[in-house]
Amino acid sequence: MATDVTVASPLSEAGQTGGLLRRTLQTRLERNPYGMVAGALGMGFVLGGGLFTRLSAKLLGVGLRMALMAALPMLEEQIVQVVTGSKSNTKKEN
Repeated sequence: MATDVTVASPLSEAGQTGGLLRRTLQTRLERNPYGMVAGALGMGFVLGGGLFTRLSAKLLGVGLRMALMAALPMLEEQIVQVVTGSKSNTKKEN
């Protein structure tokens, strides 16, 4: 009574996972090559030990300043609404 049982070995599963990962990365590279290059540069920077350097501190500071300048008009509008107590998005009922 011999039964044919196919047991997947860990190596064959790893090969299938590796093939899936390779196809996924290949399609992403074809769709967005510049994004993949930027991601590779970022990963190399972090893995190369550049995370806690003066350059990264300056880049973080510049990024935070740019984000604050982009959000400033929206924050200003919300602060004015809170101080004056008016809301332009509500409907008046008569």
